[in-house]
Amino acid sequence: MTPDTGRLDPGTSEPNSGWLARTPLWARIAVPVVVIAGGAAVLAAVVAAGAQPPATVESMCRSTIVATLESRGHSEIEVSRSLKITEADGAQRVSGTVTSVDDSGRADHAQIRCVVRVDGDTMHVVSARLSD
Repeated sequence: MTPDTGRLDPGTSEPNSGWLARTPLWARIAVPVVVIAGGAAVLAAVVAAGAQPPATVESMCRSTIVATLESRGHSEIEVSRSLKITEADGAQRVSGTVTSVDDSGRADHAQIRCVVRVDGDTMHVVSARLSD
């Protein structure tokens, strides 16, 4: 630029004539943020997938009760968060309550009782009962 006219000399170019200068400011900020956030999300998903909690007596009972009620056409199944666990004949007895909606739309409340046997590293549900 010449000081007297404020215009560029024909032989010189703009000082910021690279591709970065032609990129809008919002793109210069947004693209790195999206890339970093996407990478963090992928990393978190990989860590979460590998760190699943081990099965517990409660989770085995919950999944069995949910599967039983779903097979009967129930929906909106809510097993109580506080289940009682007792020892019975070398197995774990889990008891609590469950609420669900049957296929006619009526709310259904029931008591649950599961018996889970633990043999070394394996667990299996021996019985799962619902009573009104």
